[in-house]
Amino acid sequence: MITYGTNPGMGLAVTASLPQLESFTDATEKQNFEKALKYMGLKAGQGLLGMPVQNVFIGSCTNSRIEDFRLVASIIKGKQKDPNVKTLIVPGSQEVAKQIKAEGLDKIFAAAGIEIRQAGCSACLGMNDDKIPAGEYCISTSNRNFEGRQGAGARTLLASPLTAAAALLTGKITDIRTILN
Repeated sequence: MITYGTNPGMGLAVTASLPQLESFTDATEKQNFEKALKYMGLKAGQGLLGMPVQNVFIGSCTNSRIEDFRLVASIIKGKQKDPNVKTLIVPGSQEVAKQIKAEGLDKIFAAAGIEIRQAGCSACLGMNDDKIPAGEYCISTSNRNFEGRQGAGARTLLASPLTAAAALLTGKITDIRTILN
């Protein structure tokens, strides 16, 4: 699953196409859909699979448990992230940050070219310098994709840690099943 719009409810299977405008019968829903597509730079009916992304954010308080980082590390171990994708790993707590180091996951992330940041909100909330530039897409494992959430004009696509791992390796929205098989 991945989101395409500006609220967590605007989601679909990673292999599916966005809804068509005609599928909305409620005027408010149709208006919200059109506004979201304009903000996100997308078109009704288009597929997301293969669309380039510039950023991947794995962490904050959602999908930043040690189990999530173990899973991502198992996918990327021995591989390099796409050089055009800025990737941030942000543990959900100081305890998880300690576990990442104790288990050597930090070395796997560093070898893949991924930066580990301090535990906290980071790019989930567009804090400090951890903002997604305007107009750029970010596959994010956080739980909110409202307009400007990760920075003014940032385009957030919520996804699982596995989908985020696939995107950081390929530089585009990728069905993780193609990497696992």
